[in-house]
Amino acid sequence: MTPLLELRNELDNPDDRSLRDFRRMNSHVQLFHDRTIHGPYTKTSREHWLRRVLEAQEQARDEGPPEFRNLKLITMDELHEIRRIWLNEKHEFDDSLPRIFQEVTGQEFPRHDIDSNPLRTEDWTLLKEVCGEDEAFFDLQVRLLGIEQSHCGMSRRAGIFEKLKSRFRSGIYRTEQEAVDDLTDRDRRTREAKDQAKGEPVPHSRVVEKQLGLLKDDLERLGE
Repeated sequence: MTPLLELRNELDNPDDRSLRDFRRMNSHVQLFHDRTIHGPYTKTSREHWLRRVLEAQEQARDEGPPEFRNLKLITMDELHEIRRIWLNEKHEFDDSLPRIFQEVTGQEFPRHDIDSNPLRTEDWTLLKEVCGEDEAFFDLQVRLLGIEQSHCGMSRRAGIFEKLKSRFRSGIYRTEQEAVDDLTDRDRRTREAKDQAKGEPVPHSRVVEKQLGLLKDDLERLGE
């Protein structure tokens, strides 16, 4: 039971902010009480938990009592669904689940043809090399490729420009602290502009001027 207890204790962590992306599922960055509202688990964290579950399962089977020989902490159907989400929804075309499964269990993962993405593991590796150590830039490229792939073959690409705009806006931040500092400053300047514009006829020219300044800052960041 030791591997199962260790896994349970590891999962019982009330503060898992360090394991999550500071961007929401829709790539927006939002502040609450001067902290970002964290989004989904990062790719690294998800791969770690999958590996830990498989390791605990294998260890319990090998070292546990006879009735644990066929223990299943995660079913094959669940593994196939996780792989589908990682490939088709998160567009992680390095397809890491089969590799992790084989490294832990020593068995080849029974693949299903569920991925229509023409990009493969070697393309992921090449993109990593091109982006170097800039993880934020690499993540942005993956997200943009995901948007392109999700709209591939459509006769009408409704909403694609809004999605690209959202991804570019979230991609200007390389770290969580950079996002916090910038959004805090933007909020401060917006409030100051509104305070200065009180009593002026609508539209508030000073507010508009400030907003244009913020937009200019965003465009300059994208060009860096």
